[in-house]
Amino acid sequence: MVLFTYTDYLRCKEILQNNSTIKNENLPSLSLPNKAHHSHDKVYRDLLYDKQEFHLFLKDFFSYTLKYNIEKYNRNFVTRDYSDKYSDIVFKLNNYPAYILLEHQSSKDNSIAYRLYKYYNLILEDSVDNDKLHIKNYKIPLITPILLYTGNKPWDLVPNFEYHQFDLNYNNNLSNGKLCLTYNFINIHNFSKEELLKKHSMVAYVMAIDKCSSVLELTDTINIVFDLCNTRQKDYLYRIIVYILKPILPNEIYDHLLKKFNKEEDMYMEELIERMKADMKYRRKQAIREGRQQGIKEGMLQRSIETAKKMLERNMLIEDISDITGLSIEEINKLKFA
Repeated sequence: MVLFTYTDYLRCKEILQNNSTIKNENLPSLSLPNKAHHSHDKVYRDLLYDKQEFHLFLKDFFSYTLKYNIEKYNRNFVTRDYSDKYSDIVFKLNNYPAYILLEHQSSKDNSIAYRLYKYYNLILEDSVDNDKLHIKNYKIPLITPILLYTGNKPWDLVPNFEYHQFDLNYNNNLSNGKLCLTYNFINIHNFSKEELLKKHSMVAYVMAIDKCSSVLELTDTINIVFDLCNTRQKDYLYRIIVYILKPILPNEIYDHLLKKFNKEEDMYMEELIERMKADMKYRRKQAIREGRQQGIKEGMLQRSIETAKKMLERNMLIEDISDITGLSIEEINKLKFA
């Protein structure tokens, strides 16, 4: 069984600090290569198009729990390895003319105010009901913009289109017509890594990983995130390590991190074996009770043999295999060397 313990992690740290083949001064920078950086941006988009993660994101950063079902709106498919194209993130509330627009930025962009307004207007044009515009009580759709910034450099952005619009005061009687379109701004620099790790969304966990400044800190944070993640989130974490972080992680660290996921598989196998063991005991009792011992005994024997072979393939102890399957040690040795 492959286990990744805290002792293994300490060994990782020792490798990084003392091993002559990996000197600290020769460690790769945490800055991502262009290809990996492009995939990194898609991680956020893929996460936020996961409805469960989007719900957790809203709860984490806005203390808001969606009371309505939502559906994806005009979105391209993102592959599991983040290699396909994507569109901006838009959700529509089912049965309501209400939309949530989320734009992710990994670098500062001074055109963002205009771009958000453009997206806002495009959604509005596409979703308005022209046949009802003339009706007095008709309300045009509601669109809520959110900007998520995860770049390395601080960004003192004012999240209001009015601030970025040309300012001219005519006189007291002529309004300048400025658009007071505000957007919700989530800035990674406004949160500490510790604050992010107290949240529940994978988006927050990825932001915590992004704030790491050294390989040792990155390794430590990934270990913490692994323990915080549920099974679905661990699938995202695995892909992040394999497709994005691999170029910046030393091989020893990369291999040790992946062993954590192997450990999960082993734990699942252990649970499966326990269930099989209980099931086989139940079948034995049932066979005796129903008086069909011979036929069922032969069937159970064959199942025991098949189970023992699988356990031998996983290098389990012969004594444990004997205890679980009911086969003798001699019978198991015959299977092992057959």
